[in-house]
Order: sequence, then C-alpha cells, then structure tokens
Amino acid sequence: MGEEERLNAVSDELGLLLDELRSLAANRDAAVYRKCISNLYYASLHAVRAILLAHGLEARTPEGTQRLFAGHFVKAGAFDQVHLKTLARLEADRLRADYQGFHQFGAEDLEQTLGPVTALVTAALDYLQEREPALVAQLGVGIRQALARVTHRP
Repeated sequence: MGEEERLNAVSDELGLLLDELRSLAANRDAAVYRKCISNLYYASLHAVRAILLAHGLEARTPEGTQRLFAGHFVKAGAFDQVHLKTLARLEADRLRADYQGFHQFGAEDLEQTLGPVTALVTAALDYLQEREPALVAQLGVGIRQALARVTHRP
C-alpha cells in the first residue's frame, strides 16, 4: 500500500465512522434501537480500521481487524484491553440486533454501550491526531461533534 493509498484509506474509514455516528443519532431520535446497536458496532470497527490502516495494516474480516488490533496495539500497550473487549461485545450485539428479531434492544442498551464506544472512538481519534494530524483535522471536528450529539441529548 503506497502512502497516498494509505492516507485515502484512513480518510475513508474516518468518513464511514462519521456516517455511522450521524446514522446513530437519527436512529436514536426515531427510537430504532436495534439499528443503534449496529451503528455503534460499525462506528467502533471503522475507528479501529483507521488505526490499522494508518500503519499500513489491512484486515479482510471483522475478526481479522480484532486480531490485528489486539496483536499490534493492545498487546503493545498503545490501547487498553477494554477497547478490544468493547469491540468484541459489540460484534456479538450487532449480530443479535441484525439477525435475531426476538432479541429486543432498548434505550437502556444504547445508553450502556455509548460510554465504551465514545471512549474507544475518542482514543482512536487522539491516537490518529498524533499520527496523521492533517487527516484528523479534516474529519475529526465533525466526528467529535457527532459524538457529542449522541452522548448529550438536546
């Protein structure tokens, strides 16, 4: 992966992260909590993928994303183990939300998950700000504003 391709890939992931946060806000406002759970998962996944891509690491699957994140960043101490656990738990919740109609999600599920996701996304942005300040300057403000919107109800 060349430098320009790497930077574009990181930017793409940050854009997808922003889209998921905006979709989360709309789904929460419409009380579609099943979709909120999916939005939280994908927001976290895109945050982690942006970190990996910033180092030229590319995973082909969500499981591969978790393995690379664990091996290169959590084990090395750059990110806390809690972020890896958040991503793994969200993946299980997302599968239930998307494929098990009998499993209900409500506002309390969203509220319980928002804190860990906000911590993960914020840690990712802070990390990327150090590594790729120009990219984060472009999209980071929008992402932080979208995070603030979903964590602080008007």
